[in-house]
Amino acid sequence: MNQATLDFIHQSYQEALMKSGNVLEIVENLYQILSEAEVAEEDTVRYDSFVDGLRGCIEYRRKTFVLTNTITYINITFLYIVLWLNSTQGLKIDIDLYARRKSLESDLAKVLRKSKSDLSATIRDRFGVRGILLNDLPKEEAEQYIYTIYETFLGIIAAKNRKMRKEFIEWFENNNQIPLLDKATVQHVLEIPFSVDFVKDFMKSPKSNGYQSLQFTLSIQMYSQVLPGFQMEVQLRSKAMHIVAEHGTASHDGYKDGDFDEDEEEERKLAKEVFVVDDFSKLHIIGFTSYNSKEDDADGIHFAKEFSNRRISTTLV
Repeated sequence: MNQATLDFIHQSYQEALMKSGNVLEIVENLYQILSEAEVAEEDTVRYDSFVDGLRGCIEYRRKTFVLTNTITYINITFLYIVLWLNSTQGLKIDIDLYARRKSLESDLAKVLRKSKSDLSATIRDRFGVRGILLNDLPKEEAEQYIYTIYETFLGIIAAKNRKMRKEFIEWFENNNQIPLLDKATVQHVLEIPFSVDFVKDFMKSPKSNGYQSLQFTLSIQMYSQVLPGFQMEVQLRSKAMHIVAEHGTASHDGYKDGDFDEDEEEERKLAKEVFVVDDFSKLHIIGFTSYNSKEDDADGIHFAKEFSNRRISTTLV
């Protein structure tokens, strides 16, 4: 898009922010402003795709409460699957599992980046779970643990291994140490028809900036009675991979020219320049006062919101 169109989207975002009191209202107001406007002819296709992509953003934001709860249930299920692996396979997996919602700025920037005539504006990682393997293991052993966890999630959650799924259910149902509330939660998740799509193995093929992880999209089948079509991203990485991603060459602060691909570069630029708050004094959004910390951003405008942390510690279990 030309700069005039980007500037118009930026100013429209400021207007939507000032008219709104929460994240959902911001997106709804932005959609209303942009859907009634016209832009330069050469930007029409991408602009219309972006505006259409906002509808998906609105739909997910409207379902924030139920989606947050559902992912919490999925995270609890992941926890018991790993406990089952440790119990029945003699493993000592020590993993930190936590869920997060994508920040509004990052969400909007990604929709705008993907709103090209040859790309879908569908965002698969608005919600996600990240698993950080905390065992101090050599690189190859850590990767093997991650592949084992992934294949087990695939076999049980997405029902790709009926024998494994049956064995897990029998262990789970017969384990008297598991609280009844957790049993009901996991049984509910296992009744949801999931599929696993869009697997990205950045362990075998790391990004140019050194980023490594195993990522996949967990999708709910369209015939499901629970959130049909919903997608979430799952990332699995070792402690060493996490350090590089958060504090090393693959971190946002560690990016340098040439360290990341063009799509990532554009997305970060859009989030920084187009979807950024110009004047905090004009806002009336409860819990959002600055970019200084996550505590100043209770609504998840700039920072992703983390929730549902579950830790399996081999020293405690």
